[in-house]
Amino acid sequence: MTAQSTPSATPSDPLPTLDPDRRATFTAIAAYLIPAAHGMPSAGDVIGDARLRFVLAVRPDLVEPLRAALRHELGTDPAARLARLEREEPDHHAALLLVVVGGYYTDADVRERLAYPGQEARPVVVWKVPPYVEEGLIDQVLARGPIWRDPATGRRAEPT
Repeated sequence: MTAQSTPSATPSDPLPTLDPDRRATFTAIAAYLIPAAHGMPSAGDVIGDARLRFVLAVRPDLVEPLRAALRHELGTDPAARLARLEREEPDHHAALLLVVVGGYYTDADVRERLAYPGQEARPVVVWKVPPYVEEGLIDQVLARGPIWRDPATGRRAEPT
C-alpha cells in the first residue's frame, strides 16, 4: 500500500513572489497612503512580512494584481504610481489599496490604539433610533448622497 499525497491545507508562502524591490515599493506606497499621524504608526511601519503574509493568505487572488501594481516600470513616486494605476489599471489599484488597508487594520497594535476590538455581534432593536442618527453623525453623508466605486470599472460611479 502506498501513501497518497494530499494537497496542503495552507497555501504556499506568497512572499517569495515579491522581490526586495517590490517589497520596498510596497512599504513606500503603504507609508504614503497611511502616514504616521496623531500617535498612529504609518502603514509602511506596520505592514511587515507577517501582516503581508496574513493578507495574501486570506486573499491569494490579490498576489498577482499586487505584483503587477508593484512592478518597476511604474516608477518610484507613490502618488504618480497610484494615479496611473487608478486611471489605467483599476483592478491592480484596488488590489494594492486592499492589501494596504487589510494589512494595517488587521494589526493588533493598530486596533488597540484605535480602541477597535473588531467586529462584534450587536442586537438590532428596530423600534429604536440609533444614537448616531439622533446625534446627526451621518447627516453630511445623507445630504451628500450615494457615492461608490463601480465594481465593473473600478472607477467612481455616479448615482442614477
